[in-house]
Amino acid sequence: MRGLGDHLSIGERIAFYRKRRGYTQEVLAGLVGYSTDWLAKIETGRRKPPRIDMLKKLSRILRVPLGDLLGQTVLVEDDRQQDDVPTVRDALMSPRRLSWHGKRADSTRQPLPSAGASPTPSPPEAN
Repeated sequence: MRGLGDHLSIGERIAFYRKRRGYTQEVLAGLVGYSTDWLAKIETGRRKPPRIDMLKKLSRILRVPLGDLLGQTVLVEDDRQQDDVPTVRDALMSPRRLSWHGKRADSTRQPLPSAGASPTPSPPEAN
C-alpha cells in the first residue's frame, strides 16, 4: 500500500484491503466473529483500532502482511543494494502508472484505415 495511502489510519487500511479483496463489511465482520456495526466503527475511526491479536486475524483473512495493516514501511533490498521492490509495488497498486517503454499501453495500437483508403494489396498468386 506504499505510496497509495501511507497517511491512512488502521481502520481505513482495513477498509481498503476489505474492498480490494471483494468483501462486504458484513462478510468480513462474520469471518472475524464481530458485528457489522463494530467493523464499520473501526473503519471510520469511531472506535479504537482492534488489539494486535485481532489485527493478526484480520491480516490473515485479508491475506495482507500485518505490517501493511499497521502502516509500517517495509523495504526489501537485493544483494546489489538496489531497491526496486517499492517501485514495483507502487506501480502494481496504481495501474494508471503502467506504461510500455515510456508510452501509454493503449498508444501502441495501429490506426484503422479510413473508409476511403485503398486496402493493402495482397501478394500475387502463384500459377
